[in-house]
Order: sequence, then structure tokens, then C-alpha cells
Amino acid sequence: MTAEQKQNRFEDLRLLPGQPLQLDFEGYTSDRDRSSLIGYRPGQGIIVTTPLVNGTPMVLKLGTPLAVRLFATQMNCACAFRTTITHISRAPYPHLHLAMPGELVLGEVRSSVRAKVALICSVYYGDGLQQKSSAKIRDLSLGGARLQAKTLPVTAGDEVRLTAQLSVSGIERIVTLEGVVRSVTNDNDGTQVGLQFNSISDSDRITLHAFVLSNIYRQ
Repeated sequence: MTAEQKQNRFEDLRLLPGQPLQLDFEGYTSDRDRSSLIGYRPGQGIIVTTPLVNGTPMVLKLGTPLAVRLFATQMNCACAFRTTITHISRAPYPHLHLAMPGELVLGEVRSSVRAKVALICSVYYGDGLQQKSSAKIRDLSLGGARLQAKTLPVTAGDEVRLTAQLSVSGIERIVTLEGVVRSVTNDNDGTQVGLQFNSISDSDRITLHAFVLSNIYRQ
């Protein structure tokens, strides 16, 4: 992720309760643990759900440093910051209080960064894009995708249109992505097609941005 440091306050992100978060605790795990925003008080602190491990709240210590990452939809950007645990509570449900960050790092996900997915889509191709087939998106970025299908009669240079249903923060959205075929290979698994996107609406771009970012963080 390329990021540019900006002087923004946490409250400037205008996040809502339920906002998905990725927590990276120093000294605990190399994975990013899933959490969600409960609330915050400007200039005071942030309250988030305690990540679960095999259905059980993580055992954490006061003062543990961590990195928090998220996609701020209102600002259409990725965000990361460092903070520490200031309070741990198990009642009435497991949650953590975090120190308000002094600095946020905001930036865009590079168009070349790909997320591994297994997403069913519809592919329209041929004259006037009148022919239709189903395929599975194997990896996805802001700039393109790799498709796998039993058979897909396209060649390099052909224009295609994809429609797929993406889930972002529990909300299902159908996006339409137009692109150009850049590569076609056939193997025992069927047809592999590399696409480069060339036309995405602003609303679909925001959805795609958030979906790619969230799937990168799960890897």
C-alpha cells in the first residue's frame, strides 16, 4: 500500500459503529485479527470488539501496542495507525479501549496489488457483449482480474464485461467491470484469462477498493 501521511484526527474519518477493523498486536501473532468499532470519544479513546480465537476472546495485556488498519469509506481511502490498549473488559461483552492515535496514515491501495478470492461472476463477451458465460475470479485488483472457467472463447484484445456480487461490511453490492483480455491460457483446470479493467463507475470503484483491501488483510 502506498500511503501519504496527513494530519487528520481519528474523528475526521467519520466512522460508524460496526466499522470493520484489522488489529495487528505486537508480540502475539503475525496475522491480522478481525474486530469492529463500537464507538469513540474525540480526543479520549476508541472502543473496539476483542478479536476471537477459536470462538474465545484473545487474552491480551494492558499497554500492548498494536497497529489498526481499515478502509474509510467516507474518505475513500485506506487508513492505518498505531495505538495501545488502555483498558480490557469482558462485561457485558468482550471489548477493548484503545488510546486515541496521534497520527493517521492515509493512502490508496495500488492498482497492481491483488487479493486472492474465489468469486463467481458472469462474463459477457462477443459481438456487442451479447454472449454470456460464468467464471470464477481467482484474484482481483483495482486494475484487473484473473478468471478461471471451464471454457471461455475469448482471445487477447477482446473486450468483456464482468458482473459480480461483492460483500463489503456485510452489505452486498453488484458491480459491473469492463475490461480487455490481456492473456488466455488453457490447461487441465480449464481456461485462465487475465483482464485489465478500463471502465469502472465511481460507485463501483469505491466498492471494489474496499473489497480488495478487506481481502488483502485476510490473507
